[in-house]
Amino acid sequence: MAKAIPKIFPRTLHKFCRWHIMNKHKDPLKKLYKLFPDLKDQLTAILNHPLMPSEFEDAWKALIEKYNLHDINVMINLWAERKLWISAYWKEVFCARMTSTQRSESMNFVLKRGFVTERDNLHIFAKQVNNCVQARHEAENAEANASTGTRKTVTRYGFEAQVMDKYTRAVYSVFRERQYHSTAFRIKTSQDNPNNYLVHHYIQRKEFAWSRHEFRVLADEAEGRYECECKLWEHTGLFCHHVIAVFEHLRLDEIPSKYILQRYTKDAVTNPDFNRRDYRTTTEDVTSIEYR
Repeated sequence: MAKAIPKIFPRTLHKFCRWHIMNKHKDPLKKLYKLFPDLKDQLTAILNHPLMPSEFEDAWKALIEKYNLHDINVMINLWAERKLWISAYWKEVFCARMTSTQRSESMNFVLKRGFVTERDNLHIFAKQVNNCVQARHEAENAEANASTGTRKTVTRYGFEAQVMDKYTRAVYSVFRERQYHSTAFRIKTSQDNPNNYLVHHYIQRKEFAWSRHEFRVLADEAEGRYECECKLWEHTGLFCHHVIAVFEHLRLDEIPSKYILQRYTKDAVTNPDFNRRDYRTTTEDVTSIEYR
């Protein structure tokens, strides 16, 4: 696949799924987690938070040094492939939040985690698949019922009312959770430019590089420009904690429409392309043709 993709899809960026990478190395990682109880949390923090490439590498090297993991094969392999699965190296590439497993693989994960095991017989597997499908239907029905209720903003800020009105319920929930976590960040105005802000987490723990970093945010209300060096918006189309914290700091009334991507709104499919599947027509000899 790695050789074929550049030839067939030359404009496509091919990267590895983080879930598969971590799953491939789960057994040796479990052994390390038992030896070093704090290692899992610190490794997860390095992988989860929006570090820049240089900071990721510094944080990784500090982790290796702290636990003396220089000669551990799993850590050497993870490091060797880092540019293929660590998002810090392609933050400027838009991926629409598709950085891990897709729907079919996620369903596979749900089955294995909560319903079936490798030791189950076929008849038990079939029964558990039905239980899984029923549970999913119940969850979807509960979500549908909840979606009919009236939504309320958490704050009185104009920008939150705007995104609640524009975004789908699921995307707005993501935004609202980020807005909640944004309150843990502190803001300083840059001395060089009043439109530049330095945003950092209020707990600056030494073991977590992301918590010590001051993210630079450009917020130019006159030009309608809002950018963060973590590049989460460029990568996913949704704002990061740092920009949202600046929104609240500025008491922003409205986010420029260019930052509200249609794919995340209630009007995502307003003019769907014509689809010939299931289209039936009649030929000159009165026979019918069905396209699928």
